[in-house]
Amino acid sequence: MRTLKIMLTIFTISAFVACKENKVEPQVIEKTTIIEKEVEVEAAAPKKEDGTSFSIDKDGVEFSNKKGDKKTEIKINDDKKSVEVEK
Repeated sequence: MRTLKIMLTIFTISAFVACKENKVEPQVIEKTTIIEKEVEVEAAAPKKEDGTSFSIDKDGVEFSNKKGDKKTEIKINDDKKSVEVEK
């Protein structure tokens, strides 16, 4: 009789433990999203200062002169057999 009571007690305790509601807090998962965008930045055109420049290359000869608001450009090309003068 005594063993029966002990076994019944063990059974009821194990039944309560098995049926006990486990409170588990939900886990919060934080997601970080990184978005990369390419941004095109226009570079400012270099400002031509006053003065004279002269260049020779395989395409021809270029001469330019700038003084204040007055600007003169001369281009001589061998391919076109032409001369350009801009003021």
